Amino acid sequence: MISAKEALDLSRTNAHDRWSKGDGSAAERIEDRIIVPLGKQSFSAKPDDTFFAIGSCFARNVEERLQQAGATVTSLNIKVRDLGDQSAREGGVFNKYTPTSILQELKWAAGIEAYPEAALLPLAGGFFYDPYLSGKAGRDTAEELMARREEVRQYFAQAFEADVVVLTLGLIESWIDTVTGLHLNEAPSPKLLARDGDRFAFHRFSLEEVEAALEEIRTILETHGKPGQKRIVTVSPVPLGRTFTDEDIVIANMTSKSTLRVAAMRLAERTESMDYFPSYEAVVTSDPALSWQRDRRHVSDVVVGQIIQTFLVRYGVSDQPPVDLTEAVAALENDESYQKWAAEAEDPTMLLARMNQEVNKYKNMVIRLQKDLRQQRKSA
Repeated sequence: MISAKEALDLSRTNAHDRWSKGDGSAAERIEDRIIVPLGKQSFSAKPDDTFFAIGSCFARNVEERLQQAGATVTSLNIKVRDLGDQSAREGGVFNKYTPTSILQELKWAAGIEAYPEAALLPLAGGFFYDPYLSGKAGRDTAEELMARREEVRQYFAQAFEADVVVLTLGLIESWIDTVTGLHLNEAPSPKLLARDGDRFAFHRFSLEEVEAALEEIRTILETHGKPGQKRIVTVSPVPLGRTFTDEDIVIANMTSKSTLRVAAMRLAERTESMDYFPSYEAVVTSDPALSWQRDRRHVSDVVVGQIIQTFLVRYGVSDQPPVDLTEAVAALENDESYQKWAAEAEDPTMLLARMNQEVNKYKNMVIRLQKDLRQQRKSA
């Protein structure tokens, strides 16, 4: 609790204290179509700092854009045997969707606990798969997967050597293996549930459970991380793909993101050298025609680029400001494709949406080509 005078003083010195009135208001910034609000920032990074991103699929967007901006991203250093050929992004098999999934992986990486062979789940023909990686990581014998597990442990141990760790929280719905007590990274396959459904249970984390997991993550990073390591926590804007509750998916997703958002805020407030960066707020508050790909689930490359470039500037890693979209659109006026779309569009929002779709189409094409190249190298 603070006094009335202190509250008024805070408001007077806050350039962004109002939603719809005055310079710096939310309404004014939203009119610019992309808004990246100010989060808690207690430190700066350096251009030669190393970054390790861990968490949900949005972490892959973060590390790609960091690398494109010239940052050294150690979570892109992947020296792990066959990870399967289905994942478009090679690092996608390392996605960690819940705070507990992140916690388990860091415990294994730090040697606090050992990954048990019983955690591997059986498939037909004497093969197994690792349910603590993405289901796209491929199947093999238990011996081979346990050998790969050591390489995965070494991959995640890179987090302890990074100058900056970026934690991206995804969702709060989880499946538990009742044999090991571990939380799977994804729902078990339908075939496995049909054959051995009694082995698994569904659980939705409470706010208290999320906070407890984040506190353990903080402790592990402080204990095993390099001296002076900085951490940033953020919430993925990518919505829940499917809920296993009886709630409307829109409600279930809002519950998930709200729970993670509150837990992340509390963690940053009480932890030195840990900031909250508002990626979630940036995406859901910006113009939907620019924020989302066509599936309304994955974030557009344009908005991710604006968010990460803003992040780099605020933390001192880059002196290049985000692209001015007004200038970028103006520069397109002589482009034939732009002129055609503008003539067909009924309003500016439709035009922006069409341009956004084209950008995402080519971005996804590049990702698919990278996947094909990996497959070619393996077969060569």
